[in-house]
Amino acid sequence: MKVFHTENGKEIVYVQMQDIMYLSNETDIPIPATIFTKVFTGVTIVDDSNRFEFVRFDEEHEVKFFKCLKFIIDFDQYKEYSDEQLEEEVKRLATQANEVAEKWNGMTAEERKQNACLYDDHRNLGYMINFLSEIYAVKHGKRTMPFPDFVKLPEKPKKWQFFRKKKM
Repeated sequence: MKVFHTENGKEIVYVQMQDIMYLSNETDIPIPATIFTKVFTGVTIVDDSNRFEFVRFDEEHEVKFFKCLKFIIDFDQYKEYSDEQLEEEVKRLATQANEVAEKWNGMTAEERKQNACLYDDHRNLGYMINFLSEIYAVKHGKRTMPFPDFVKLPEKPKKWQFFRKKKM
């Protein structure tokens, strides 16, 4: 997940460690050296204890790099979505992923070699779906994340009560 912010008139992006590890291990996208050196100093171990931590990037090319990566969810884009809107977005992405899978499955081995980006697209769509579920969990108080201080979390949705107590 990523969060954009303006600090002292300059656009900044905060990106979670999990996303950086996904970029590093699961994609062939070249990571700018400045991003790599900010995250990977010495031995970097990312596990459940730190995968949601945010790393701050303030150089213009770093911000531009993360803006272009649509599969890394922008929290601000989805934080105000209702449960129904999140569900619709997940369905839309799942439909896209299924279409990619059908296309991939209909190809010969040679065609697959020439269209390896389809495999990446499918994996990235699944990654997006996973993080939309994380947003749902955050909104419902089932997951906490160490968001930067400026991030305003949406209010937890109120449960509708079917039976209401009468005032006496």
